[in-house]
Amino acid sequence: MQQHNPSTHPEAGGIVDFSYLERKDVGGKINGEPDIRPCLIWNVRAIETLQLVAVLPIVSGATGARVAISPAERVALRLEDTADVVFEEANVFLWPGPHLQPQADRGLVRPRRASKQLLNEIAAGMTGRNCSIIFRP
Repeated sequence: MQQHNPSTHPEAGGIVDFSYLERKDVGGKINGEPDIRPCLIWNVRAIETLQLVAVLPIVSGATGARVAISPAERVALRLEDTADVVFEEANVFLWPGPHLQPQADRGLVRPRRASKQLLNEIAAGMTGRNCSIIFRP
């Protein structure tokens, strides 16, 4: 029986380093692969043996619909000082997918997860809004 390992299995609130594709780049010519950036695993859906994962980008200097991450949580999650979670768009992909960058321990998820408070703030911010979905092959 395969054991559940949070460093390789996706769970909401996990942080991954992911080659995030922004909505503005979809359909246009991209010079190379998008930059690897930290992303928050927002949702995981099991479809038989597959796992469909939605991630939200964590960026500095973000505009638009976003939630600020507290300074203490930024430090704990090893994020930049001005990092926010943007929730107006999400990338969706089949786990694990080729766009994930493994961690130093070869796991796919960073060791620390986002707080429930941050997840609740994102959920509250999303209420009544539409989130653009970008499917990654």
